[in-house]
Amino acid sequence: MSDTTVTIDCVRVVLWGARRRGLDAGPLLVGAGVPPSLLDAPGARVPADRFARLVRAVCAALDDEFLGLADEAVRPGTFAMMCRTAIHCPDLGAALRRAGSFYALFPGAPRARLSTDPAEPEGRWEFSVHMPPRMGPFIELCLLGITLRLASWAIGRRLRPSLVELAHSRASSVADHAAVLGDRIRYERARPALVIDAADLAAPIVRDEHDLRALLAGSPAGLLAGLRPAVATSERVRRILDRDIAGGVPAAHEVAARLNMSPQTLRRHLRAEGVSFREIRDRVLRDAAVSALADGGWSVAEIAEHLGFSEASAFQRAFKRWAGTTPGAYRSARCSPPTCKGGEHRSLTAPRRHRQSGGRAESGSSALNT
Repeated sequence: MSDTTVTIDCVRVVLWGARRRGLDAGPLLVGAGVPPSLLDAPGARVPADRFARLVRAVCAALDDEFLGLADEAVRPGTFAMMCRTAIHCPDLGAALRRAGSFYALFPGAPRARLSTDPAEPEGRWEFSVHMPPRMGPFIELCLLGITLRLASWAIGRRLRPSLVELAHSRASSVADHAAVLGDRIRYERARPALVIDAADLAAPIVRDEHDLRALLAGSPAGLLAGLRPAVATSERVRRILDRDIAGGVPAAHEVAARLNMSPQTLRRHLRAEGVSFREIRDRVLRDAAVSALADGGWSVAEIAEHLGFSEASAFQRAFKRWAGTTPGAYRSARCSPPTCKGGEHRSLTAPRRHRQSGGRAESGSSALNT
């Protein structure tokens, strides 16, 4: 899903549950600010806040958090109480197990269980739920999407499953499945499931009751409406490197630690996105170097020091590899004489955490660099 809109398919499914229980869809749509005519418009989308308003209206009218999609209602407040019982667990795996045990107490709620094997590197979070005809794709999107969003929030970083399994076919998938769940999807499986790395299951819960109160405001409707694509790991890495570039970019293992994952997991995520840590690092250094050269107030030696290179010659070799020319030639070709030759040089006093040698971090060599 995008940040601000929800596909009309989701609206239709929410209304299906309402109609199933005998409610008139017209007033519900009007009350939520959704034009009824959009129901017949293929590919239409509605603002996420209006969709959340519709979900809350259906939930209140039916007294059912599962929106009339199951044979028995799930009373409002059930989701919030599940969250309160799970948040005090030591890690994500324990929280998922407790959530599954909690929902097993309610006849109308989805059944879920986490299965793990000490000899296996992954665990399996699996739902067993009745899905009415044509409603399956949306129900799976909700169950798995909210699980991912809630788990990511609980451990303080984006949870990316190794694999997502869906019961429906690829042809019947709604538009937002890949955007919310990622592209590692297998269709026509026995039941919806997330395959999660053991290292992620062992991640500690970093949220508390205060954080939970803010999250639960308007939920689960707010969580449902807020399902959207995750920020890519490569983008998160770039942001860290951009922010901490003065004195040399952090090494790969340091970035992995700040993302609360192992270097191996970071490498795997980046590989899935078609990029390596070294490529991201080189782009960040190249962009910073180009910006500094265009500024005109820094000498090549100062730029090299600012970016954490051990010596100017190492920076010159790296820049030639990135841009196909030397820093001096690049500046001469692209900067006007008044900008490049005039003005005072800045005094750079940034701390030197790492030194780059020919574009490679001497203090942080890692298999992530390839």
